Amino acid sequence: MTMNVRELNKHESANLQKLSEAGLECGLIYLTLTGLTKGYFDATAPIRDLFKNHGVHNYDLQGQGQKDHGIYITSTIYVDGEALPIPVSIYRPKTKKGDPRMWPQRLKRYANPEDVLAIFCLNRQIHLLNLTTQTTRDINDSNTDLSRLISEQELTYNRSSDELLHRLRDLANTGPIRSDGHGDTSIGRTVETALGIPMNSSKEPDFNGIELKAKRRQSNTRQSLFSKVPDWNLSAFKSIREIINRFGYDVDGLRKLNCSVYATKVNSQGLFLDLHEEIEQLHEMFQAGNKKTPVCLWTLPTLHQSLLLKHRETFWITAEELTIHGKIHFQLQRIKHTRRPSTIQFNRLLASGEISIDHMIKQTGDKVHERGPQFKIKSAALEELFLGRSKEYNLTS
Repeated sequence: MTMNVRELNKHESANLQKLSEAGLECGLIYLTLTGLTKGYFDATAPIRDLFKNHGVHNYDLQGQGQKDHGIYITSTIYVDGEALPIPVSIYRPKTKKGDPRMWPQRLKRYANPEDVLAIFCLNRQIHLLNLTTQTTRDINDSNTDLSRLISEQELTYNRSSDELLHRLRDLANTGPIRSDGHGDTSIGRTVETALGIPMNSSKEPDFNGIELKAKRRQSNTRQSLFSKVPDWNLSAFKSIREIINRFGYDVDGLRKLNCSVYATKVNSQGLFLDLHEEIEQLHEMFQAGNKKTPVCLWTLPTLHQSLLLKHRETFWITAEELTIHGKIHFQLQRIKHTRRPSTIQFNRLLASGEISIDHMIKQTGDKVHERGPQFKIKSAALEELFLGRSKEYNLTS
């Protein structure tokens, strides 16, 4: 093995927190004597996803063989606060299945066994920081390359959230806003309309990289995270039409399937979720008696990508619903501000039933439509999904 895993000490955690506060998503490498001696370590799934999501490298498209298909990426390592160039070798060996590997050249000059490296990507380049040996002084000293980088990223990272917070405070101080529409989704539509944000079903966040989620203060319902259709190529059922035909029910002349599906219990339609982390898949299953049959599935990397794309930074808005002259209005009250969702926590919350999916399928004539499936989280578990502490803002003070 070229890697191990251990708990970060307080010094390492503090250094990692500085990167996190600047909005830099990091992968961690736990160095061993074996890895440093051999001159390579495994590019684990989090690192592969990091490179792929930031447009640095896609191992899936790389052939096997270091000489034939290996590449070098000119990268940066920070030593005593100074940015130094360091070539990073990225390849898949011919041996075994070609498990992805990487190696920063001359790393032994800058690291020791048991050190922990943080890897982050910026402008499609790789950056490395030794969390173990990095001093706090070099991070806080405004004259180092590292401190300047962090300050620039913090400024960029916070600019949009500060602007959005200011606009929402102004909106709250104008008083109750008349509802735009009816139903559960009207509050979100009302807030976005008031901010001048067009309603859409985009997978991208709503405002300059920030996702907006609004709910009534009185509501204890689960929070919507994102919608994601199953991978039909890998699923037993090949369309939502097949699913509603098999599991739907008739209501007022319409065929519907509105239900929540959990990993911890079987619902009234006989549906439940089955998480397989070892093969990175989430299965929806049907159980009748002791017999279990597959319905559809999602790959975990696809779900993780949706989560990271949608909720890199989120404002969870709470509002009071009021009736004024017979019309529904919303008074904005508070915001929970979260950043950096954890895919590890996402998996755990799926398995524990804190995250579930909702089917909302309706058939009208020959047309079948689904607003989902939507992945939702219990409000009480929201804090567990994100790394670091969330921020709380009172909009009316």
